Amino acid sequence: MDITLKRIGIDGLYVKATGRLDLDNAVEYGAKIKNFIEDNEEIITDVTLDFSEITFISSFGLKVILELYKQLKAQEGVLKLKDVSDQLMNSFKMVGFDKFLLFV
Repeated sequence: MDITLKRIGIDGLYVKATGRLDLDNAVEYGAKIKNFIEDNEEIITDVTLDFSEITFISSFGLKVILELYKQLKAQEGVLKLKDVSDQLMNSFKMVGFDKFLLFV
């Protein structure tokens, strides 16, 4: 999995990854994002995850997204998911994530 993190403005982070967000990749994906957020001097409260090249998400990948959402919510931040395919959207809807996540 190729993961690119890009700082956007003062409080933003844009994350683009390719491939599958499954057990093998989700740990690295989540850790890179969390470390980037925690290692910055400025507080990051606006995170956009680009899902345009994510082909699959497992329950472990969903767990990573939920943990990131909770981390941002605790600091009054927002998590946005961009370009989510219909197949992946079905996974988010099946577990109720569509009720609280912001899809753009």
